[in-house]
Amino acid sequence: MRSFQRASAWLAAFVMGLPALGLVAVIVALRGRSWGYFALPYLGLFMLAYLAGLILLALLRFGPDRLRALVAAVAVYAITPFTPLTGPLVRYPYHVVRCGDLPVVASRFSGSYSVPGDEYYSVTPFDDGFFCEEKEAEAARYHRFV
Repeated sequence: MRSFQRASAWLAAFVMGLPALGLVAVIVALRGRSWGYFALPYLGLFMLAYLAGLILLALLRFGPDRLRALVAAVAVYAITPFTPLTGPLVRYPYHVVRCGDLPVVASRFSGSYSVPGDEYYSVTPFDDGFFCEEKEAEAARYHRFV
């Protein structure tokens, strides 16, 4: 039991520590604007990923606790981007860093996009396109959300 507790602590560090850096990047890019629309679902995603990792951790029975937690974390990281409704939240911090600012967020569901500064700018599980500039979203045949 003690081994599982140590491994679960390592899993928390791996699964929540690295994505927390992405959350920090988003908060910095928001420059004082409201970050709750993104942070709450993102923190929920942390918890779901940790719970999925705990299930994997319970099934793994080998070596040092750190290695077992690392294997479970890598498995969770490999599965999460392809899990329905979690992909946009996983990819958003990457696009914040790539664009150097908040990206244009587009949704194939509605065929529209929103830009930073819009009243309803947020990231939802239904968003699937991120662009650095508004022109890129228009070229991809999205229209601005009004």
